[in-house]
Amino acid sequence: MGVYLVATHHYTGDEWEQHCLLLARRHYGADQVQEVPARHGGDLGIEAFTFNGRAFQCYAPVEPLSTAERYEKQRDKLSVDLRKLIVKQKDLQRLLGDVKIQHYIFLVPIFDSAHLVQHASSKSEEIRSEGLSFIAEDFQITVATDVIYAKERSEVLERLAKLVDVIPTPPSDISSWIEGNSQLTETALGKLAKLRLSSSAQKDYLEQLVVQFLDSENALMRLREKYPDQWEAATGAKVRKERKLVLEYPPGSTNSAADLTSIVRSLKGEFSRQVPALDEDFIDAMSWGSIADWLMRCPMDFEAEGA
Repeated sequence: MGVYLVATHHYTGDEWEQHCLLLARRHYGADQVQEVPARHGGDLGIEAFTFNGRAFQCYAPVEPLSTAERYEKQRDKLSVDLRKLIVKQKDLQRLLGDVKIQHYIFLVPIFDSAHLVQHASSKSEEIRSEGLSFIAEDFQITVATDVIYAKERSEVLERLAKLVDVIPTPPSDISSWIEGNSQLTETALGKLAKLRLSSSAQKDYLEQLVVQFLDSENALMRLREKYPDQWEAATGAKVRKERKLVLEYPPGSTNSAADLTSIVRSLKGEFSRQVPALDEDFIDAMSWGSIADWLMRCPMDFEAEGA
């Protein structure tokens, strides 16, 4: 057996899971992949399944590791999760309904040991022998990297196609929104007054922030309609960043428009890493839109110069 593709990025467990489920949704169809959250109800040994009999388990150990160390961790993880199919068979039967699992796909970022294939083959036979009602007679385990979804992987990692376009908000809509949300805009304007900007520049700056906010909100709405999984990933990334704003950018550390631009650069990198399916235009609008949102709703603030 040859050496499989080695990941160039060291994924966290959550990152790898979201990456794999994105590829599965793109390959089989978003409406054909059912995610199985472990947070409420317990881990049942699978991360997702399709209605035609595929189950997915995604695992990314903390790298770097030697081939032997990686194999041992992957082997143990596979054994533990397959054991859950037996121990929690009643829960799985209720979960799967009429679906019979024929193909169990164990997805890992790096796969370079023939021993893992041998282990999977042995475990396939073991699970078949249990006579589980939701396991097909020809049940088989496949160990693979994301290269088995090469087309989808290329689309995600290289962003060959935009999921949705960022459509410029009409000027009339911008004016109407500012007039109808005076309290929010006044809050933001008060904060911008603490930066080194003239009074006229503050208003122009605020208007452009509102433009980015509306552009990003409209794009997110279209993303939610077409790709709800990507919308969830994008909004989740924004929420996680918002929760750390006070820690990463405490009042006094940001006191100029240049500092805001620096934060936006950081946001772009973080959104790009956490939601790799989004294109640069979307990430740019979402990053600036997030700044506008945080200024208006108060998660972000500044100290006046000399305070």
